Amino acid sequence: MKDNKVKRAIYLRIFTGLFAIYLLLMAGFSIYLIEQTKKVESLDFRAAAIQHKDTVEMVLQDYLDSHNRVNDIVNFRRDLAFRSHSFTFGGRELALYTGDYHLVYHTNYYWVCEFVEYTDGSRYYSGRAYLNPRDWFSEQEVAELEGYLSKHFLTGTLKPVQAGDLAGYSVDLDGFWLHQEMIIPRNIVVTPVYAERLDEEKNLIPGKWEEKERVVYVAKAGNPRDLPYFERGSINAFIFWHKAQLNKEKQVMLRNVVLDQEKLKQAIEQLKKSIEKWGGNQVLSERTRFLNYQYYMVLPYQKGITVLPDDSFYSDFWTVMAGEVDLWEKNAGTLAFVWLSCFLAFLVVALILANQTYRTYQKGKELERHRRELTYALAHDLKTPLSIISGYAQNLMENVRTEKREHYAVGIREKVEQMDGIIREMLDLFRLEAAVRPVVDQEAALGAICREVIGRYEELCRERSIEVLLEGDQIIKADPALIKRVIDNFFVNALAHTPNKGRIRICIWGDTLEFFNRGSHIPEEKLDEIWQPYRKADESRSTTKGTGLGLAIASRILEAHEFSYGARNSEDGVIFWFRFA
Repeated sequence: MKDNKVKRAIYLRIFTGLFAIYLLLMAGFSIYLIEQTKKVESLDFRAAAIQHKDTVEMVLQDYLDSHNRVNDIVNFRRDLAFRSHSFTFGGRELALYTGDYHLVYHTNYYWVCEFVEYTDGSRYYSGRAYLNPRDWFSEQEVAELEGYLSKHFLTGTLKPVQAGDLAGYSVDLDGFWLHQEMIIPRNIVVTPVYAERLDEEKNLIPGKWEEKERVVYVAKAGNPRDLPYFERGSINAFIFWHKAQLNKEKQVMLRNVVLDQEKLKQAIEQLKKSIEKWGGNQVLSERTRFLNYQYYMVLPYQKGITVLPDDSFYSDFWTVMAGEVDLWEKNAGTLAFVWLSCFLAFLVVALILANQTYRTYQKGKELERHRRELTYALAHDLKTPLSIISGYAQNLMENVRTEKREHYAVGIREKVEQMDGIIREMLDLFRLEAAVRPVVDQEAALGAICREVIGRYEELCRERSIEVLLEGDQIIKADPALIKRVIDNFFVNALAHTPNKGRIRICIWGDTLEFFNRGSHIPEEKLDEIWQPYRKADESRSTTKGTGLGLAIASRILEAHEFSYGARNSEDGVIFWFRFA
């Protein structure tokens, strides 16, 4: 229960901390991205404003007199009709003013119509003008006409699959009058157009007009007099389609902005400050909603500005452009992707870090338990020899049984050597766990090392009538001194648990070395514990004279070599092994 609470606390703290960092980083990134997008949009708007101003001025040149006054404003506006949709590209609006703030031209939502204005022999000269359908038709009729225009056969909105399918509609003027740059319609005729045949590339060719199915819309125009009348005309479907893609409410709002003369005057005042501060014209921006920014720029005619005696600016013409950008719409996809991907990355990192922290906590807890057990075991192992040494020393000091002084001295020496052995074993274990001693790989013959270890304990084995067998040999890459320590510890452990007249068999075969000793089994649940310091198969620590560190030291040496190892019960004994491949 306590571990579960600790685990929850670790996970909660790490997730909370990383989530706070995640929010901070993502908020900073989002602000940075939006600011950069705002700058980019401002630069794009500036470039578009300059480009459109140049276009307007290029057309304007044909309609100026020697005093830079417009001498034919009607034809100037008609000449811009074919370009009007480019001025509104990207949801912008444009207006042109004289130096005295009189409106010359502005973009609008009117339909652009084309017709043959006059002929010269066999040559036909086309003209363009505007049609405001709401002046001559009801709202329902306008909606129907817009529906037909959106399916004009030239735009390819409808996709016929075979000859005879509906390819779209043709929307044409059936008689109209021209009043300045505006058209007064008599009728508008809508004619269905069907696919007639397939071309060489299997594209359907629209070419069959069904006059019987045409729809006629009669305008509320009456019969204007003294105006030029034309028999036929058409509505430009491409320009209509482009304008239809725009947000009408937004365009009306921006159109009102460019038509605001007071805003124009204020912008010219801002232009003075901009030139004084930045040395050039700047785009004015204003936040309208959340992340919606409105851009506004006023540009003088041919970049020429006259400074009047009252320090005000004057130009023959002023071109004004306004636009609006939704920075959230521009960045929503990128931000959603980055936020989600980074959240998943932070989640994975948090899980890994929390899991590693909990494992570190568990390891620390295990080390603390291990430290307490080592301290207790060391105190236990040192208590007996210290008690004996204390008793012997007390007898020597009090001259008790002086004839045994040499016995007491020898006993003290033996116990000191025993304690020294215990302490040395513990120091060796600490060094191995701390990886203080580097492993030096050399070629070593396992058979020779085993024979050397067996020879060391030959006398003891003879006294206890224990038979020792060695089978096989192998050359390995390892640290000879450390491997000898492992084999020695394995042999001592086998010797300690082999009954008199028993047998120890050492087998080297393939990539494995095995120690078998005949004797009692190790409880299955303790086969993993015996590799820990002071862990024995039986808890009674007085049955053997070992320090309880031999197998722990052997395991650390084998782990340093990255050799696998283990112990298992066999039919009549126990097998300790390690694999050196």
